[in-house]
Amino acid sequence: MHRKRGGYGIQESYAGYGLTAGRAKALLNECRGGKHADLVQEAARQAEPRIAEWIVLSIMEGKSLHDMEIKWELGEAEIMPCCRNSFYAYRKFTLAILDNMLAGKEVGQDGEL
Repeated sequence: MHRKRGGYGIQESYAGYGLTAGRAKALLNECRGGKHADLVQEAARQAEPRIAEWIVLSIMEGKSLHDMEIKWELGEAEIMPCCRNSFYAYRKFTLAILDNMLAGKEVGQDGEL
């Protein structure tokens, strides 16, 4: 399966990334429980390096985009350089990359899963 950054195919359901909603929820629960921190950071950088820090906050701490927008409005954080739809699409992509990492599969430089 091939995903293009910033282009066609990036806004898919979990199934479009080879995940079920149940598997995505299990990964999120594991991450919020403190597991896979280094892998999440690497997966987020592979998915989209420009917003990796926000993806990590969302996955590891359960922060929603709305939670982060409040910090931007208060001047406590930088504004994310992408829209809401792209953010959540890259978050799904990050979870798919993480799932592949945990399964021992590698993700190519071009984002191929």
